[in-house]
Amino acid sequence: MKIYFWKKYRIVNTGSSLSVLNTRTKFWKPFLLMLPSILTILLLTVIPFILVIYTSITPRVGFHANDIKFGIDHYKSIFHDEQFKIAIRNSLVYAILSLPISLVISLLISSAISQVIKKWARGFWQTVFFLPYVTSAIAVSMAFAYIFKTQGGMINDILLRLKLVSRPIRFLDDTSNGSWNSFWIILIRGIWGSLAFQILILTTAMLSVNQDLYKSASIDGASPTKQFFTITLPAISKTITFLFTMGIIGGIKTFPLALFNNSSDNAMQYNGQSLMLYIFHFTKGSDFGRAGASSVVLFVLGIIISFGLRKIVFTLFRLGNKLGEKSVINRIENSSLTRKALFEF
Repeated sequence: MKIYFWKKYRIVNTGSSLSVLNTRTKFWKPFLLMLPSILTILLLTVIPFILVIYTSITPRVGFHANDIKFGIDHYKSIFHDEQFKIAIRNSLVYAILSLPISLVISLLISSAISQVIKKWARGFWQTVFFLPYVTSAIAVSMAFAYIFKTQGGMINDILLRLKLVSRPIRFLDDTSNGSWNSFWIILIRGIWGSLAFQILILTTAMLSVNQDLYKSASIDGASPTKQFFTITLPAISKTITFLFTMGIIGGIKTFPLALFNNSSDNAMQYNGQSLMLYIFHFTKGSDFGRAGASSVVLFVLGIIISFGLRKIVFTLFRLGNKLGEKSVINRIENSSLTRKALFEF
């Protein structure tokens, strides 16, 4: 068999079949292609983050001797600030609650859409649920602010007409210390806003699962619920992992400024601040030391939550796989014992 030599590829006679081997590529060629991305990451991510850390530990000197603040004082000041504690509370609880709730709802809706037989109907429902994703986030937040408004808001009007409450509930303007009212509206708006993207991705992943697996499971007598947990979820586990990672990042970086009439002062007053909004508030006020210290805390919390929650999810997946394998082994052993007993009989 002939052996051909090309400039980039070499076909070698291996006896049974031909194999194409790439020649070595010089280092500078792929590096030149990656250079724009590397420069973008350096200029817009790495260098700004180094400057943020430097600002958070840089002493600030005012007009008086008492105005001198050393780097560690920025961290002391934020951890003694009640507004910062509320910001951490809102961000942590939001990141922990919003992701599981939105994923469960998205899985249910995506499963229902994937069961639609006609393609045009399936595409119609995918488009309907994807519309909120292409809608302006500010417009959506303003709509939620109007719906949950104290005076004239739709929710309060319904509750008053049904006589479920005696006076309007202050959802987004409750000034009581440590109030949770604003947080629940932020959570509802965040869950609703994240459903569109998750439903589109999950529906596409479910439709790509091999349909022969469902047919075989139906022949074996598996119910639709059992098929969902034994076929669908394991098949789309990588998609769920991707959405889980994106959800954690989006949850810890929630920024509900538009709910409070685009005023960080209102958000701080009504206990609706997140860590991102807290950083924005002090950056706007030119207190860069406190904003930098808060940014570092946000980065550390993001890493802890990301690794912690992902570890929990991976452990649950592995536990489910092991239980499934153990169940299959037990069934095989029971069936072999049954056949042996029948043979002996």
